[in-house]
Amino acid sequence: MARLGMLVGHCTILREVKRSAQTDANAALVRVAGIDDWAWKKGMNYGTVIVDLERRQVVDVLPDRWAASTSEWLKRHPEIEVISRARAGLYA
Repeated sequence: MARLGMLVGHCTILREVKRSAQTDANAALVRVAGIDDWAWKKGMNYGTVIVDLERRQVVDVLPDRWAASTSEWLKRHPEIEVISRARAGLYA
């Protein structure tokens, strides 16, 4: 992170993203969601991040990038009308 000019480590950033997802955003109010994968550890472990695209807030961070996990999350949130995802076929 230092080479990006950030004085905090990746663990601190991840912790803050998770905390923000739990306290700031109300997943029940998400209408337009963005879904993408991200690396816990590049080349090793990946997760899924779900963002409220209207409010520009992280709504949830899933511990994996499996389509089944994302599908279960979406089933619990039928109020979502629009989903934007990465072009990779993983979430198709």
